Amino acid sequence: MRDFTGRTRELAELDAALTGSKAGWGPLAVVEGMGGVGKTSLVVHWARQAADRFPDGTLFANLRGYGPSAPVVPAMVLAGFAQALGASAEQVSADEDAVAGLYRSLLADRRVLVVLDNAASAEQVRPLLPGASGCAVMVASRAALPGLRVTDGAVTVALAPMPEREAVSLVRGVVGEAIADAEAGMVAELVALCGGLPLAVRVAACRAAAARHGGVAGVVAELGNERDRVAGLSVSGDERSGVQSVFDVSYQRLSAQQARVFRLLGLHPGPEFGVPAVAALTGLDEKPAYRILEDLADLHLVEPVGFRRYRLHDLLHAYAVTRAESDEPGESQERAVSAVLTWYAQAADLADRAAYPNNPRPQIKLPRVLPVPEFEREEALAWLDIELPTLTAAACLAEREGVWAAAVVLAGVHHVVTPRPRALWPSRLAAETAGVAAARAGGFRRAEALLLVRLSDSHRMAQSYEEACVYGERAMEVSHELDDTVAICDAVSGLGRIRLSQQRYEEALEYYLDALPISRATGKPRVEAVIECNLSEIRIALGQYEQALEHAERELVLRREAGDRLGEAYALYGIAVARWMLGEHQAAIETGERAVELFSTSGAVNRFALGALEMLAAVHTELGQRDQAVTALRAAHSVMVEFGDPRADEVALRLRESHAAAPPESAAGGAAGQG
Repeated sequence: MRDFTGRTRELAELDAALTGSKAGWGPLAVVEGMGGVGKTSLVVHWARQAADRFPDGTLFANLRGYGPSAPVVPAMVLAGFAQALGASAEQVSADEDAVAGLYRSLLADRRVLVVLDNAASAEQVRPLLPGASGCAVMVASRAALPGLRVTDGAVTVALAPMPEREAVSLVRGVVGEAIADAEAGMVAELVALCGGLPLAVRVAACRAAAARHGGVAGVVAELGNERDRVAGLSVSGDERSGVQSVFDVSYQRLSAQQARVFRLLGLHPGPEFGVPAVAALTGLDEKPAYRILEDLADLHLVEPVGFRRYRLHDLLHAYAVTRAESDEPGESQERAVSAVLTWYAQAADLADRAAYPNNPRPQIKLPRVLPVPEFEREEALAWLDIELPTLTAAACLAEREGVWAAAVVLAGVHHVVTPRPRALWPSRLAAETAGVAAARAGGFRRAEALLLVRLSDSHRMAQSYEEACVYGERAMEVSHELDDTVAICDAVSGLGRIRLSQQRYEEALEYYLDALPISRATGKPRVEAVIECNLSEIRIALGQYEQALEHAERELVLRREAGDRLGEAYALYGIAVARWMLGEHQAAIETGERAVELFSTSGAVNRFALGALEMLAAVHTELGQRDQAVTALRAAHSVMVEFGDPRADEVALRLRESHAAAPPESAAGGAAGQG
């Protein structure tokens, strides 16, 4: 195509694959990828660039492996190729073996490039391989064709959707630089909506170039609804050039069971999934679910992203949604959605219990769907990390679909977001908002009280203090209606935490002093420890260091009594700060180092240790221990960078200034240089 762009890596791979010959036969490359990803454009472009390497010409055939008509039989292609190479009609036999022999003899002393587009299978391709060392073959297919790799030495070139930069360049080539520059932000959004799929990008860009569609912004608006997106990427008067038609062909070639699994993936609450989740979604056992996912991967309808994990391209997901709505009975859709949401809630709850055994959570019994994973602590933490985007989407979908219990449990798990990068915090807000609505709708009043406190705290973290107070007051109301001492304590301390974040320390102190006797009445050491922890922090802010130390030491006893190792690290940190403020520098350092060590050995995310590291840097600085101070500050800076702390740039500047001011021997290799 005249506006072909990018694909530098793939063109280089074809250069490498199709140069030279192996063991007497010519090189063979298979370009594989999903429908619309640009396989034909790539092989045609490479063939034109490489024309001088094949002085005897190029043979091209569309094998129609994926199209409205049946795949072309090899004998027909062989007959056409033989005549193109100079054989007369009389020489071309009706017998496939005979015409294959003629074809190979005609190519024996020639240097020809054979391009076989849209291949359905290895069996369709094999009779068309020349066998001559001077010839090369390029095959393009939506299927993986592993047989050609095993028996024919094919080199595979996997074609993925275009990177954003290349896709933007393609749009610019179609709409023109003036329009692209004027609507640069919209061009990037257009590319994102098309998922980098070249066919979709080209169709959308052509629509944008036509003034009647409102330019790039107009097309972006048209494609904003996922359900209409694939249909919107069509070409008037040319059915085969539309994205939906391309996907239709792949879908229609699936077996009944493969097609059902594919369309049900459109109901999954996120683009990435593992085998157990798909088993729950489809009602299949894991073995057949895995086999079908592997089949779909070979057909490039899903993409493998890890061990027994897959991803669905955004446009394929949108297409699967439309197929589910048109081809899957309503009752089956409802069952699939309810089952997969309940499965995620069960698995997330078990992972949360393994990772954070002392953390309060909604106490809701879920119906058993399928076996769920069993987790050790490290496995649970890893699973929660990788599944977090899906868990957020699942919580919101469960609330919309009325799967109340699953929505509440999934929302309760989202406390795991707190120590993670700030960019993830909105996911906690979204899930807990859905969870509060689901708890109210489902009549889960105690869970509602818990989630209102959590939602209030999420708004506090986002510095939306007015909203935080609204949800905190609602939590107080529900807790008093339930006459639940623990819930009342949580609500009171939550309101105190908002005042603490606003640095309204006297008001915060009143709330926490009110909460302290309530926490003792619960008989739960961890609940009381949280109050003591915050009282220690408030006393430090008010300059009441002796009282701060008393609160922190009491907290440490309670944390140990509750078996809360992460909380124990918090208590040690509070003690260290109080000791520092009281001028007990060495005691502060020793206790602070124990806190940092415990934060790491408890399996906590590093962000919890940030305050202790900053404190250690400050204490060492006061003592003139420059190398130790820089080591602690570097560790703190790495945590800030990892978790998006806005102070990271300021700390980086301090580190550079400290390095510049260092004496030569320290700069050359002291402790600071090793940090």
